[in-house]
Amino acid sequence: MKIELEDVRHVYAAGTTFEVAALRGVSLAVEPGEVLAVVGGTGSGKTTLVRHLNLLLEPTSGRVLVDGEDARVLRRSELRGRIGLVFQSPEEALFAPNVFEDVAFGPRRMGVGEEEVEKRVQDTLQRLGVAHLADRSPFALSGGEKRRVAIAGVLAMHPEVLVLDEPTAGLDPATRGELLDVVCGVRDEGGTVVIVSHDLDEVAEVADRVCVLECGEVRAFGRAADVFYAEPRYAPATVRTAALVARDYPGVGRPVSFRETLAALRGVLGRETT
Repeated sequence: MKIELEDVRHVYAAGTTFEVAALRGVSLAVEPGEVLAVVGGTGSGKTTLVRHLNLLLEPTSGRVLVDGEDARVLRRSELRGRIGLVFQSPEEALFAPNVFEDVAFGPRRMGVGEEEVEKRVQDTLQRLGVAHLADRSPFALSGGEKRRVAIAGVLAMHPEVLVLDEPTAGLDPATRGELLDVVCGVRDEGGTVVIVSHDLDEVAEVADRVCVLECGEVRAFGRAADVFYAEPRYAPATVRTAALVARDYPGVGRPVSFRETLAALRGVLGRETT
């Protein structure tokens, strides 16, 4: 599935003294099978942007296209089954008496048979490492557990595009790493992921392309290396390190992830010791 935003503008409280232009003519495309990261400062429009992808918010002007078709002509239930959004605060999505029923809710609404629903719930809970919580109340879980259950609830619907708004905020390093592994796993299986994040280091580990928002406008958009090396203010630690080394050793290239940077630095050290 390809999603395109064409000159999308969104104004909150239009025509009132509280009017705020959150998006100012945003145009971009989410390509099938990629991880697209949306980054930017607080108030830059990141959450507003991703809520347009499945029309939880509708543009004040402009269009959202899904495989070339105006998203507004599609049934909302179909659209939100194909493009699943996990909110920044997982409490917004949890409501059932236990975790199993919470994760099962989406597939059941889609008309999936009960045997398949049970399989999907078990598979997704296992994948997120929370199968042991199936009978627990979602409101008795820790923050990290709630986040995993919320993601499981969306994954169980088998969306073509998974949208994650700050999925690792406030989590411990081990849990963050496990959730990023899930992101990469979705991509490896042919799915598409859009991830909003303040953490540039985690973006460096998973993103194929990056969109930088500032004041509701696209400041930069493209391959992760192209964006990070062109926009030092938004560069993760790996890129800042490589850029400094490259002043004396141009052969270090433009690595982005930790593994790429480590390999590049080892290459430089290897040449220096031979």
